[in-house]
Amino acid sequence: MKKAWVFAAVLLFVSVAGFAQTPSKAPLSSEVLAAILGQPAGSCGTQQNELVFAAKRPKGWEKSLCNATANCSPGTVSCGGNNSVTSCSAADRNCAVGERGHVTCDGVTTWCPTTCPAPCSTGTVIQRACCQCDLTGDCFNCCRCDGGSGPHCALQCG
Repeated sequence: MKKAWVFAAVLLFVSVAGFAQTPSKAPLSSEVLAAILGQPAGSCGTQQNELVFAAKRPKGWEKSLCNATANCSPGTVSCGGNNSVTSCSAADRNCAVGERGHVTCDGVTTWCPTTCPAPCSTGTVIQRACCQCDLTGDCFNCCRCDGGSGPHCALQCG
């Protein structure tokens, strides 16, 4: 009887092994799997040495530093330089376009200490009149720029 049970058990294991499926080929190609897993395709590629989880930052990942410096001619103004600053920008002094120069870090603006001179504030009286004529087209200043005297231009431009 013992032999019959052993024979039945062996027959059971052989039949279970016979019904087991043979391994099939993966439904995705090795190139597709490599693209999904982030590893190079083909047999020559190097494999990744460690797992990187999306919820965990890789080593060496720090918040980027934000520094802003503007040239004030002379001098500079700066802001940022620590981990608490998240946004910054700078504009150098350019009086030709009316830019005094400034830096902005996290919405706080620091201006260059000296302002740009007002347009047409330098030069001779005639040069200033020509500058104003170019900027505004003012009749009196255009008349002065063309060589007219003060009283003459006042009469002409009314």
